[in-house]
Amino acid sequence: MSRYDDIAPLFKEYDMYAQSIDVLKEPNVFKATTPYGSFVCKRAQIPAQRLVFVSDMLRQLQHRGWDGAVPFTYTKYDDPFVQQGSTAFYVTPWQSGSEEWAEQPLSWATPALERLAELHHLTQNYRYDDPRQVEPLVDSLLNRWQYWQDQMNKAATLAQERKYPSPFDLVFLANKEFLEEMAQTATDLLTDWRERHETHAHFRLSLIHGNPNPEHVVPDRSGKGRLLNFDRASFDTPVRDLTLFYRTYFQMAGDEVGASQLFHRYAEIFPLRPEEIELMASFLSYPERIMRDLEIYYHHPREWSEFYAVQRFEKDMDRLMRLHRWVQQAF
Repeated sequence: MSRYDDIAPLFKEYDMYAQSIDVLKEPNVFKATTPYGSFVCKRAQIPAQRLVFVSDMLRQLQHRGWDGAVPFTYTKYDDPFVQQGSTAFYVTPWQSGSEEWAEQPLSWATPALERLAELHHLTQNYRYDDPRQVEPLVDSLLNRWQYWQDQMNKAATLAQERKYPSPFDLVFLANKEFLEEMAQTATDLLTDWRERHETHAHFRLSLIHGNPNPEHVVPDRSGKGRLLNFDRASFDTPVRDLTLFYRTYFQMAGDEVGASQLFHRYAEIFPLRPEEIELMASFLSYPERIMRDLEIYYHHPREWSEFYAVQRFEKDMDRLMRLHRWVQQAF
């Protein structure tokens, strides 16, 4: 079955006819041109039940006057998705303008963070506070961090025992002590935070985007941004979005001054509480991207060439140092 034959029939559920279908991102994201305009059709990577939940939340926000997200397009039966066998597809209006981010790589940051702050503010405590929803996140992170630290130690042993260490082995071993210290500091901070707030009953929960990055925000006509792709959205601490945002920001060569300006802008819309700032500092202190680099290099060695692996590691260490300096200064 061709791409057109696979995707075009879905638009009948919207009372539209797809004149052409183009691939935006293999294998799940397509652009359809119709007499009513262009639309993005995405093969959902999340359960249909979550699609209903997210689309309902965004629709409620839209009815309240918030235009910070690209809305779902509903079918003629008022459903936010179309079921095709075991797969769900959803449709949103096509939004152009993301090419602006390519010309100015950090220009996405302010509109994205403003929209995240608005989203967190408008949906805070939509469900009653429940510390049990935060504690599992903390516990799962602590378990994952410990696993990565164990894997890092195994990788170091392997690198040290090689008769002829690779260039990656050498650059990793040169930085291992610093990475170990960062990982342990983050673990201690998060463990202490959990113990101090174990009986705390007032954690704020908001709808979080779950994957804020330049691909998931587009500029609108007013000069602000609109968020899209809520496949990883959930009710969680807003700190989770901020952690993901800042890791991406620094990975794209953001600096400490810009990071602080962005944080102040977020706080103007949705100020974080002291315990939330502490939580974010502990999240950001862990060298997560480096741990993923080590996991890929030592467990899936065929994925990267040696040259690429070394370049990536050195770049990621540079970005990590910038992030670390900012966390130390800001919090």
